[in-house]
Amino acid sequence: MAFMDDIGKKIGMAGQTAAQKAMVMTDVARLSADIAEEEKKIDNVYVQVGKLYISMHAEEWDKEFDGMVAAIRESELRIKSYRERIQTIKGVVRCERCGAEVANTAAFCNACGAAMPRKVQVASQGNVGTCPRCGARIEADNLFCTECGQKLS
Repeated sequence: MAFMDDIGKKIGMAGQTAAQKAMVMTDVARLSADIAEEEKKIDNVYVQVGKLYISMHAEEWDKEFDGMVAAIRESELRIKSYRERIQTIKGVVRCERCGAEVANTAAFCNACGAAMPRKVQVASQGNVGTCPRCGARIEADNLFCTECGQKLS
């Protein structure tokens, strides 16, 4: 009977040891996740510090930052170009007043009602006329005005 009691004690102790190890592992995992979260916060603050520095020293910065600032400027120009290409593909422009996407043929913004600037299109052959109804520039061989639909003679 003492043998069975001894086995029971050993099994009980092994269970307690396993439970303690599980608790330790759980605590370590939770704390490791907390550390990772705090490191993300620090990285975010570093990014904010960098953006603030660039905005405060837009034209004048320390020589040590030349390469990094140049890389940022190049990337910003590429992003602007890519956005313009997307707008061209989608057939839209940005409203200067509110920033909404508006069809490039629209006369007014559908979000705020601002007048959209008209882009003058240059005729491919230099053969340009003017619409008698709306005054838009048109190619001489057009049968209709592309702005107002007026039939041309």
